Amino acid sequence: MLAVVAKIRIQEGKMEQGLKMMKEFLPHVAKEKGTLLYTINRDPSDPNLMVVMERYRDEAAFQAHASSAHMAEFFGKAQAVVAGPPELMVLQEVASI
Repeated sequence: MLAVVAKIRIQEGKMEQGLKMMKEFLPHVAKEKGTLLYTINRDPSDPNLMVVMERYRDEAAFQAHASSAHMAEFFGKAQAVVAGPPELMVLQEVASI
C-alpha cells in the first residue's frame, strides 16, 4: 500500500472556503477504485494549514488519483485559496490496523 500526507498552506482568512472546496471534492475521490482512505484535517496549532492523509492500494491507484480530471479541476479552483503548492510525503506503508 501507499500512504500520502499532503500539507496544504491556505491563504490567510480563506480556510473555511478551502475546507468547503475539499468537502465538495470528496465524493469524486470516494468513487476512485484504488483510493482506500482520504481524510481532511486541520492543524489546531496553525490556522492556515490543512493536512490531507491518503491511502492507496498501490502506485497505480495514486497515479490515477493524481492525474484524474476531477483533480485537475479541483486544483484549478483551489488556486483562489492556496498559498502555494502542497508539500507531499509519499510513503510506503509497512503496517497498519
